[in-house]
Amino acid sequence: MRWLALKSFIIASSCLFSFSSMAETIYPLSVVDGLGNSVVIEQEPKKISSKTLFTDAVLLELVDDSSLSSLTDLANNPNYSAVKDILPKSVPLLALNVEMIIANRPDIVFAANWSDASKLAIIESAGIPVYRIQTPKTIAEIEAEILRVGEIVNKSEAAKKVVAKMKARLTQDVIKPKQRFTALDYNPWGTSSGQDSTWDEVLEQADLDNAIEGLVSDKYGQVPVSKEMVIVLNPDVLFIPAWVYGDKDGAEQFKQEVMSDPSLQSVTAIKEGRVYQMPHVLRSVYSQYIIDAVLFVNHSAYKKP
Repeated sequence: MRWLALKSFIIASSCLFSFSSMAETIYPLSVVDGLGNSVVIEQEPKKISSKTLFTDAVLLELVDDSSLSSLTDLANNPNYSAVKDILPKSVPLLALNVEMIIANRPDIVFAANWSDASKLAIIESAGIPVYRIQTPKTIAEIEAEILRVGEIVNKSEAAKKVVAKMKARLTQDVIKPKQRFTALDYNPWGTSSGQDSTWDEVLEQADLDNAIEGLVSDKYGQVPVSKEMVIVLNPDVLFIPAWVYGDKDGAEQFKQEVMSDPSLQSVTAIKEGRVYQMPHVLRSVYSQYIIDAVLFVNHSAYKKP
């Protein structure tokens, strides 16, 4: 009898452990968003409106299509969206249109920290919770935000799997070089991304050193870079744009200028043929797809086909 009682206890405990490991979010849920605002979600969101490219990407991996009342109007733009090829046809793509969002009556709206504050205030006044995403700059910040979104929409286990996949890809797919190269982000408008930027994080994770590391950057993480400075910095690898906003031929023209400029021929990256055009969708990504950017940079620099 004692053994049967003990066996029953073990089985019950195992079930309890399994249940707790799959614990659901408890509502009402009070969270602090990226701008420090307290947001209360009364119950599990069944209709979700995404107004950031970050949450477009994350939510498509966490929730059913039927739970999405709308995604951003940029979700199908190949230069900005990493999810354009997996968009559900049933989900409308909307900008931050106050009237349409309120008419849809989502249970929560995910917006960016830089989204129009006056529009978000109107949405909140209609009784719709708004969670503002603080744009993450590092992979650790991206992972933390993915987990927070997962908690909000009661998909914590799915969010953990997204994060685990990110870690696994970094561990398995990044080439470990015998000697690290220096790399420079170089563009037609004369700037490069330095410290406190997502680009700096991409280079670090790709086992590359940022050629302008240590130089003072502005509040957007940008450092002015002239042609003369490129020569002095002498990077091993140059990454240049594959697309220039408002100029369909701008990226290709810039590449030709860089490759043919006599004054730049002594630069190691040009001399040794390590100049790569980076797709803008990877250059600007800040969701779980940042791993694609890391691998593009790493494999380009260290020659994995």
